Amino acid sequence: MNVENMRLFATIPMLVGAVIMVVTIKRYHGLVKYIVEETYEKQHNGHAADKAALVLLYLFFLGFLVGIADTLIRGVEPMYFFITIIFLLGALFVHFSVRTQMAMAKRLREKTLETMKAFVNAIEMKDAYTKGHSEHVFSLVDLLYESLDAQTRSNINKSKLLDAAMLHDIGKISIKDEILNKKGKLDDSEWEVIKTHPQNGKKMLEDSCYREIGDWVLYHHERADGLGYYELEPNKIPIEAKLIAIADTYSALCTDRVYRKGMPHEQATEIMREVAGTQLDSDLVAHFLSIDEALLSNIL
Repeated sequence: MNVENMRLFATIPMLVGAVIMVVTIKRYHGLVKYIVEETYEKQHNGHAADKAALVLLYLFFLGFLVGIADTLIRGVEPMYFFITIIFLLGALFVHFSVRTQMAMAKRLREKTLETMKAFVNAIEMKDAYTKGHSEHVFSLVDLLYESLDAQTRSNINKSKLLDAAMLHDIGKISIKDEILNKKGKLDDSEWEVIKTHPQNGKKMLEDSCYREIGDWVLYHHERADGLGYYELEPNKIPIEAKLIAIADTYSALCTDRVYRKGMPHEQATEIMREVAGTQLDSDLVAHFLSIDEALLSNIL
């Protein structure tokens, strides 16, 4: 085999390895971002290790570039073929390791959602008329988030927002069944009990990994005019709580309740237009009303 052929056969594995490393580095960036978004810590504990691993990946990629340059400049010995194959196998190992970690991270997220759904279902069994309400709000918030502009979305952690949407009524587990299922109008004392569920929900989350979303659960019944459950000033209401409030309102209007039948989409959205600026944030309502009716109907 002449020198040119030897260089060609030695260079190909290095080129393939370099391409694999580019893909791997991109996947690793996605993995780190995914973990940071999913973790319930204000500062990701593995940040330094993530950076170190990324530096090593870039050095590995640099090694392939140096190997390619060395192959093209110098003579190639038979042993060099073996070394390039080892490098290529190393790149494949790193690539599949990153893919496996991403798959495991996503599966863990799915398991977390399944656990939350099981817990929420247990709560909603107390009230047959609100069964499925939390999952409905979860899906509505997902659609509403996607309707926002890119700048607004960049300031919101979607995963935590959806968790808060799923758990927004968790505090109702402390409400007596006879109040939740009362067919007639609630009296003042019963209404005061109902109004405790956001606060109870926050308390339930305080000693868990979900403490960061506690305020979003606490304030999901606050109003744009400051006349909500706890009369919080409008500019102090977290945007996540405002988003949940809109989805919660639409879900409540469109689904059957113990005291009335659910409304059609047109009637529900008309009511939401009327309360925009008083009960609900007007800008966010506008985003909600821009969502295709077919998408909203598909999740009912």
